[in-house]
Amino acid sequence: MDILVVQHVEADPVGILGRYLEVKGAWLHTWLVPQRPTPPYGHYDGLIVLGGPMNACEDDNFPHLARVAELIREFHSQGKPVLGICLGAQLIARAFGSRVYQNEVPELGFTPLFPTASPEEPWLQDYPPGMPMMQWHFDTFDLPVGAKLLLTNSACKNQAFRIGSNIYGLQFHPEVTPQIVMDWIAFNTEWIEANYPNLFEQLREQLVLHWVQSAQFTEKLANAWYDQVVTSAQTRSLLQQSSPI
Repeated sequence: MDILVVQHVEADPVGILGRYLEVKGAWLHTWLVPQRPTPPYGHYDGLIVLGGPMNACEDDNFPHLARVAELIREFHSQGKPVLGICLGAQLIARAFGSRVYQNEVPELGFTPLFPTASPEEPWLQDYPPGMPMMQWHFDTFDLPVGAKLLLTNSACKNQAFRIGSNIYGLQFHPEVTPQIVMDWIAFNTEWIEANYPNLFEQLREQLVLHWVQSAQFTEKLANAWYDQVVTSAQTRSLLQQSSPI
């Protein structure tokens, strides 16, 4: 299966999520936006949209965002799976007509997440209520019409959602590795120093406590999503074979 990965900035790659997908058999084709203005041409079976520091509607400064929203709608119309992470989830919300705006408080570091109900998703089976996942965002969004909320917490309600059967948005970061988080720490801003003076020490401690469990969850997510990509491709192939010439 060929997967198109939209990477908005060099500091936020597909990380361990990509490694697990490649183990399953995925071929990842990364559109690293700073290096080229348009996505690589090709036939893709699924779409992953990663995170970034920009607002999902900041088209004047980042004109590629409108193209990403268009890609999300195109994949959805073709029945191909889409997975959006952080900014990617916000772009899914934008693509389906929902508002993206600043959250009341930033979420920085590992925070607990809670399933909203008995989940149908295999990657949420046996999710321990309150298991922490890595967060790094200032914005949030309104849930698109018809979307089903899957994970939530008190700081930011919409943490994971599904649209139809093939679109998933995750506000948190399942793709991170300790190295990725350390790279983020390197972007030590005056605002973070002033408002979260102990954040980077806390992040190092949180990685020791939570990253292994986070990575185990990401493996489950990657396996389930890749299986969905395969099933979707097989279904489209059967439909094409049965269509009249």
